Amino acid sequence: MECEREVGEFIEKELKCGEDGEEHLSNVHDLLEKDIRKLAAAKQGMARVNAEDFHSNLDYGYPADYNKQSEVLMLYVNAHAKPDGMDDDNAAVEIVPKLSYEDATKKCEALNVVTVQASEGKATCVALTGGYESFHVQRWMRSGQEEKNGESPVVNLKNPLRHVSRGMQRNGVDQFHPPNLVDIHKHWGPLRRYLESYDAVTAELKPLLSRIAINKTVIVMVCNMGQASLLMNFACSAKSRGLEVGNVLVFATDEETKRMAEGLGLTAFYDEQNFGDMPVQEAGSYGDKKFVAMMYAKVVCVQLVNMLGYDVLFQDVDIVWYKNPLDVFHDETSELSDFDLLFQDDGARSIRYAPYSANSGFYYVRHNKRTRYLFTSLLYSSDLIAALHSHQQVLTAFITEHSSLFGTRVKTLDGSTFPGGYHYHRQKSLMEDIVKGTYVPWLFHMSWTKNKDNKLKFFKQMGLWYLKEQCEVYENISQNTNMMEQCCSVEPIISCHYRDKPSIHPCKDSPPIDKGRPSFWK
Repeated sequence: MECEREVGEFIEKELKCGEDGEEHLSNVHDLLEKDIRKLAAAKQGMARVNAEDFHSNLDYGYPADYNKQSEVLMLYVNAHAKPDGMDDDNAAVEIVPKLSYEDATKKCEALNVVTVQASEGKATCVALTGGYESFHVQRWMRSGQEEKNGESPVVNLKNPLRHVSRGMQRNGVDQFHPPNLVDIHKHWGPLRRYLESYDAVTAELKPLLSRIAINKTVIVMVCNMGQASLLMNFACSAKSRGLEVGNVLVFATDEETKRMAEGLGLTAFYDEQNFGDMPVQEAGSYGDKKFVAMMYAKVVCVQLVNMLGYDVLFQDVDIVWYKNPLDVFHDETSELSDFDLLFQDDGARSIRYAPYSANSGFYYVRHNKRTRYLFTSLLYSSDLIAALHSHQQVLTAFITEHSSLFGTRVKTLDGSTFPGGYHYHRQKSLMEDIVKGTYVPWLFHMSWTKNKDNKLKFFKQMGLWYLKEQCEVYENISQNTNMMEQCCSVEPIISCHYRDKPSIHPCKDSPPIDKGRPSFWK
């Protein structure tokens, strides 16, 4: 009680009331140490800005739902940056005044933006200190030192704060770790082959790109025979909707896939030097060895096309267009035209994919010196993909670093406009609008799906499957007839499989795939 009394007397002494009746702290500025006052004085060095006002003026590319706070706190490092009126000691100034974005930033020659996720159950603190200016966040956690002392890496308040990677989680799992010696040595072989074959490969690739590019843009896809049916469905669906795919270049990882793609009327390229050892079968699941091997192919094909001076729309084969997305990316009046890279929103909000949650299965790259070096750097560090079993995680880390280091402008696209597997499984209202036809997105990407078999079933009950059943197995296709005429249906081929997943028709009589989930249709 004595402590509370003393605190109360201190606050009463320091809190004074101005003639206008507004309360403000008179001496907090004087109570702070001189060095801290230089960073931000409580009375005169902070302001609040409405978050919507702030983010509508400063688009740094993160998904919109990252910005859940209603206000942004502005800190003014020195007097030159402070808005007019904040240095007037006679004015009735709020402790932390609320200003418009324009007034709050009017004198800012530079503005450093730091984002913090204020999630429940995660006791995160932020320290602002003076020193040599850094553009990285140093992360410290109360984790045990497993490598040094054999302690549990799980967060425990009894442990001292220690420096950790940005991938360290409260449960002690570190989502970012460097490649081991085996991964490094394995990477040297493919990288050596790439460098030694570069001149020959690009000499063969240049005339293909020159012939098919539209507005200096090439749509790049990677495929092996295990994914052939998904590529065929993309081609068939585009034909049914009358969409232009003449600038699609399929990087086939085997000769048979090249013949199949060309049979669909698509341009295909088989780089035996770099892709000769790639798996023919589809991956069994996300992150397995076949999956990781194909991720390297994703790195090489985008790097090659971008290096030769073209914009790239990269997309996985498990995509169906409603409209041609290049119409968005080629619109010079759009706000998106200022960004170097545009990514589909993956939907995952884990630390592995922060801060962009960029889906590496659909993205647009504008060719310039920044993106050219980005993908060259990614190629040089592809051993990290092997170590982390994720092309998406590594690419997100690289775009984050290059955005800071080189000013590369990165943007995560609106999820409802470019939906994928996250929306399929977790955004029921959006999926209802799509299947009813009351809302038409640009495309649909069947990501967040365990394997190819499920992708096919989900596509079929969504009304997004256009490949006839006899052509789902490539060996059944007659090589003596036009593949498009033989295999493509004008109308979608619809069938029910799971009642708890979105479907264009009610699938109430089908079994559920997820335990405890209600039927999609009431």
